[in-house]
Amino acid sequence: MTDDQFSYANDEELVGQFLEWTGNAVVEMREIVDGLPEHESRESDASSRLYDLSHNIKGMGSSFDYQLMTAIGTSLCVYIKKLEGELSRRVVDAHVRAFEVILANKIKGDGGEKGAALESRLSAIIAEES
Repeated sequence: MTDDQFSYANDEELVGQFLEWTGNAVVEMREIVDGLPEHESRESDASSRLYDLSHNIKGMGSSFDYQLMTAIGTSLCVYIKKLEGELSRRVVDAHVRAFEVILANKIKGDGGEKGAALESRLSAIIAEES
């Protein structure tokens, strides 16, 4: 974390609120993904909502020492924003599963080698579906 970034990581109450809000957002994302066809229009309400939820997670993760959450959120946001064709359910599902694993295991920081491997795998899935 750089000096110009503010951290709430030491405030247990705020971290708890972040994890609760993020958990609810990921549950909503899971419900959306489970209802998606294999490919979905980038302009659909579902795609827009997935982007908004991911963007919010991305924006808050690092402030609570969940940099891997921020990285996964960034990956999904960039994927949706740069998408020229249809949204791939497989890509979105992989990102949502990553959020679920991070939350279930309360993986702080960047996740170390496993976090880097996860980010690499998500990039590979995006490449395969593009």
